[in-house]
Amino acid sequence: MRNDRPIELVAIAGILLVGGFLFVWMIVLSDAVPAEYRSASPGFGWSWDFDYEDAILDAGRLGAEPWPWPAKQTGNRFVLPLNQPLLSEGLEITYRGMKESDGFGLDMVIQRLDSSVTYPLNLAVMEARRGFTIADRHFTLEQITPLYLRLRASDQ
Repeated sequence: MRNDRPIELVAIAGILLVGGFLFVWMIVLSDAVPAEYRSASPGFGWSWDFDYEDAILDAGRLGAEPWPWPAKQTGNRFVLPLNQPLLSEGLEITYRGMKESDGFGLDMVIQRLDSSVTYPLNLAVMEARRGFTIADRHFTLEQITPLYLRLRASDQ
């Protein structure tokens, strides 16, 4: 007489298949932004008092870029790393970093007006979360860090 418990085996296999499917589905549908770049120690000058966060923000000390991925547009979302321009529908946007007064800076180049003129724009974070308009396009701030900015464009 065999006692393999086929119901328990089928249930475990089903749970594993559903878990695998959900994991793959999550990875495929995620609009994930890569984690902040962290390089290895800077070499022989390293010590315990080495300020790792300042070294990431001042990438010249390590000889690497703080955000090695280029600016990208996925659908109506924009990921703008610090000082990397993104050209979208005749509008070139460059994130210039956070300001000390709870704000951030953007540089805009409107191609249809004049591609050699840069328009600096300083916005407050709370104002940008409610939305702002540039060259007939409406943007909303989704996420801001010292190294990158994520915007969503919407039609109005």
